[in-house]
Amino acid sequence: MNRRDVFKIGAGVVVGLALGYGVSQLTRPAATVTTAKSTEVVTPSSTTTPSGPKKQSVKIAVVTFTSGAASVFGVPAANMARLLADYLNQRGGINGARIELDVRDESGGADQMVALYRQLTQAGGADVYVGLISSSDCLAVAPVAEQLGNTLTVFFDCATKQLVDQGMMKKAVFRTGGTTVQDGVSLARAVVRFKPDVKTVVGLNQDYAYGRDEWNDFITALKKLKPDVQVLDTLWTPLFTTDYSAQISRIIDLKPDIVHTSFWGPDLANFVKQASARGLFNVTTVAFARGESMMQDLGDALPEGQIVEGPHYFEFPTLSPLNKEIREEYRKRYGYYPPYPAYHMANAIFGVKYAIEAASMISGEDWPDLSTVSKVFERLAYPAPGDWIIMAPNHNAVRGAVVGVTKSVEGYKFKLLRPWYYEPPADINPPPGMTSAQWYDTW
Repeated sequence: MNRRDVFKIGAGVVVGLALGYGVSQLTRPAATVTTAKSTEVVTPSSTTTPSGPKKQSVKIAVVTFTSGAASVFGVPAANMARLLADYLNQRGGINGARIELDVRDESGGADQMVALYRQLTQAGGADVYVGLISSSDCLAVAPVAEQLGNTLTVFFDCATKQLVDQGMMKKAVFRTGGTTVQDGVSLARAVVRFKPDVKTVVGLNQDYAYGRDEWNDFITALKKLKPDVQVLDTLWTPLFTTDYSAQISRIIDLKPDIVHTSFWGPDLANFVKQASARGLFNVTTVAFARGESMMQDLGDALPEGQIVEGPHYFEFPTLSPLNKEIREEYRKRYGYYPPYPAYHMANAIFGVKYAIEAASMISGEDWPDLSTVSKVFERLAYPAPGDWIIMAPNHNAVRGAVVGVTKSVEGYKFKLLRPWYYEPPADINPPPGMTSAQWYDTW
């Protein structure tokens, strides 16, 4: 593939970005629109919001957890949003408009997030809405955003596959993050790679939708790859449990080859510290879904030899200098490398930028309407700091994942992944138009 090749997604409209350019070129993308047989400009047949003159500023509402237990994800994401607003404003903003952020706390529950969405997009003057971490919040906001249909809405993190499987993103709503399917499949493939003789597994997960979905996708994929694998037990704990002694004792008694857990935040930290003190890691290997988010916080507490999956990883060598530049600026500002929630936010911010700018170039409008932006966004491929992001007609990102094994490395106060592998998008995502259950049935 040469530097002016484009990504081709489906047989319809295609938007691509030139490869191999430096950061200055990446912030001013070249767009190509093609059909199966020819190149042409696409003119939308209908609009949901009027196009307008060139904007002086674009207001982006960013909603993420800035307080509470989930702030271990939300604060790094908010930090990335602020960094990128400054970074992109120094390079022309979005289509010449200066980015103005309105950062809000996601705490409060689904009903409150729906009310906040209405406030920000109707009375608050937000041109773009970027959120959320909680899957229940996304499932509540998505139908409201689609019904109103007047604001580009990008979910940057929530992992529920129901947004895709139930076709909830059609016009205004997109998700530039992945799902529990990508997590589960990539982690199952990693287990088979790193522990090819695996025969027994125990699940230890939080007893709510995310934990159950992560376990179901992992064990479904693992059994497809290793049909003889035996599940010795499935253990469920309430969110924000502080004492895992009973579960640790049960695992030590069973001595499974692998323990799967989707623990995050304080649950992950408490479990790792208690399990290490009890010697659990001497009798089994733990496979952590999205465990990359806490590797820096855990430091030496996380043992070597554990399998970790992360949607993104700061060492990932993207096809441009973008990752190195952004991650070093992030570390300089905040004192640590960006974990995957920060990369998820970058996916969303860059996606918004490229979708609007490419839509403007294609349509010839100074500021394209939502319908035009939507038609471009759903077929957009673009470079973000953590990976290349490929959008699909179901309005969800089709992207890869990083999996590796924890190891101490000189010069770092926390474990790195050594070795680590990149699981490509085609291997861990259902094809467009196919639900996860239908896809698993084809294996």
